[in-house]
Amino acid sequence: MFKLTAVSINHRTANVEAREKIFYTTDEIRELSEKLKSAAQESLVVSTCNRTELYMIPSSGPKTHDELYRLVRQGKRLGDGELEVSYETFEGFEAVRHLYAVATGIDSLMLGDIQILGQVKEAYNTGVELGTVGTLLHHACQMALKAGKRAKAETKISEGAVSVSYAAVELAEKIFGSLKGRTALLIGAGETAELAAKDLKPKEIGRLFIVNRTLERAKNLAEQIGMGEAASLDALSEKLPHADIVISSVGGSEHILTRDMVAAAMKVRENNPLLIIDIGVPRNVDPSVRKISNVFLNDIDSLNLIVEKNMQMRRTEVVAVQRLLDEELNDFIKWYSSLEVGPTIKMLRDKIEHIREEEINRHKGKLNGADLEIVDEVTRSLVNKILHEPMTNLKNAENGISMVDRVKMLKSLFGLEEDEKG
Repeated sequence: MFKLTAVSINHRTANVEAREKIFYTTDEIRELSEKLKSAAQESLVVSTCNRTELYMIPSSGPKTHDELYRLVRQGKRLGDGELEVSYETFEGFEAVRHLYAVATGIDSLMLGDIQILGQVKEAYNTGVELGTVGTLLHHACQMALKAGKRAKAETKISEGAVSVSYAAVELAEKIFGSLKGRTALLIGAGETAELAAKDLKPKEIGRLFIVNRTLERAKNLAEQIGMGEAASLDALSEKLPHADIVISSVGGSEHILTRDMVAAAMKVRENNPLLIIDIGVPRNVDPSVRKISNVFLNDIDSLNLIVEKNMQMRRTEVVAVQRLLDEELNDFIKWYSSLEVGPTIKMLRDKIEHIREEEINRHKGKLNGADLEIVDEVTRSLVNKILHEPMTNLKNAENGISMVDRVKMLKSLFGLEEDEKG
């Protein structure tokens, strides 16, 4: 019997405040995993900003879902009243399928999340290092990572920007073809600017200016992402002519970029194209800027249209990913069933052989030595011939009956489950 159980606290069951309380750092995962060793044959802890999950094969007897949830909560030293949230549970092969869904991103808050596959891999590597991932979870994780890679390669589940900041970078790529060597200017140093900077960095841009009202905050952002030249807002007019891409995301009711500022910058640029993306609410850029030749101005509304179009495209890919998950789960079930076949065959042979030996011993007194040898040889041959066909059929799961069902049926017919318990 496949005894894997999973408990999941995620974006469907808990708000962000609760998810923050139950989030495990790598060091905390190590500490919890050590505690689980006495209660679990195998265990795996996956923890991200949107989920904390425990996959566990108990050492002795099944664990209730409440017991698993308490283990997760106790690992964070949370008392009974400190975190009361609902949670999802998965049993057996459904727990494996859920892990596959997580790895492919179709269970993420941000559908098709491209980071989750790396986070599952990190959790798996930690489990291997700590010795909590054994044969079953090892195979489940390997196939989950395979499913995640297949989903990315064979479907569009992770294609297209689904955040405003990445939509801005994607739009810039469409206009310029490549951002390699280009200069970007961020106006603002808040969360949106940080996300945009992180999305720009892998594009191999040449220079990055970060202009902000508070110079210290601009410097902190540049240091955090490992690139960028910080400047105060007073330096905006000086930096603007050097930028190919401008992304603005600051608060305030007045326009940060006026038509006159942009027109002056375009003269210095000798009318080379300038892309301005205004993510501010209210808008940071004077709308009349778009009337200047070779200036391309986009605001948050146009970016939201891109995001929604891409999200709709990802939604249509979910069915394709689910079909892929079913394929991978079937392969896992076949693999797991193959582990059960050998021991089941041995148990059946041992049981039949025990019956054969009992019967021979019961009639020993009626047979001389030569006859006893003949009877022993004939009955042994008879047992082998009777078992040959069912054993062959058991190994070759065909005719629509799965290997798991065949093993269960055989155990039930011959009372092997009771023998196993004994």
